[in-house]
Amino acid sequence: SFRWRLHNDGLNIKYCGVAMKIYWILIPADTFITFEAYSKITEGTTVDYKSVLMNYLRCDFDLKRHQAEWISKDTRFATIAKKPVRVLAQEPMENIISFICSQNNTIKRISAMVEWLCANFGEKLGSFNGRYEYAFPTIDSFRGITRDELTIKLYAAKFGYRAKYIAQTIYDIKKLGGDSWFTKLKDLPFQEARKQLVQLHGIGYKVADCICLMSLNHLNVVPVDVHIYRIAQKYYLPHLEKKKNMTRKVYEEVSTYFQKLHGRYAGWAQAVSNGMQHCNISNKLIVNCTTHYKIQPLLKK
Repeated sequence: SFRWRLHNDGLNIKYCGVAMKIYWILIPADTFITFEAYSKITEGTTVDYKSVLMNYLRCDFDLKRHQAEWISKDTRFATIAKKPVRVLAQEPMENIISFICSQNNTIKRISAMVEWLCANFGEKLGSFNGRYEYAFPTIDSFRGITRDELTIKLYAAKFGYRAKYIAQTIYDIKKLGGDSWFTKLKDLPFQEARKQLVQLHGIGYKVADCICLMSLNHLNVVPVDVHIYRIAQKYYLPHLEKKKNMTRKVYEEVSTYFQKLHGRYAGWAQAVSNGMQHCNISNKLIVNCTTHYKIQPLLKK
């Protein structure tokens, strides 16, 4: 997710951001997280903020235990992984559009593009820390604008060549059924879900695999980027060392190898491996996790 920011008020380190149409302030401690949650609620309805946050952070997943299992199966993993990294359960719409924004781009520019989309098409949640915060747009947020009109607006906002990809993808998702299509995707086996996703403009197999991992609960799926490919060449699959280009066949070989090595949560294992090889992980929320999380609400609005 590109919607989280670190905030230090002099007393606490806080993670502030928007997820699931809710503005969150998270204050992590050693064994629990305290949170504040702000959202627009229809009169007569209630929101179980604790459950929403626990699902988003996948708090039922015991990271320390699984990391120990990965190390027991793969001794080299211990030299790579040090601190657990959470794979957030992100909404498919936000994940798809964010990945298109990320093509040949910096984290700063991606974050700016995502914020522009939210400010122009998302629901306003309120003002926090001196700035307005917005939910990520739903597919219905684009109901009153044509594909060409949206493309022009995105070009004007300096989205570059990504403008037509985003506009076309939103149009395609509408045709496929919008939110009902996302619901259907979550029920499909991995290969079928991937096949559906690569129909979208700007979505190839690696990005489709990332979406399956982060938004469709296929935690065994291992997306293979350049970094993972180099690790595979150097330590695990040396016969690939002379292959500079990663063909579709080689991609599948590497992904399948790590799935077999690390088991049903192989995608999470590679997220830990990939994340800990980069010093500045601005787009990941990292939590030192214990076996159980106690999440305690401060304020609900």
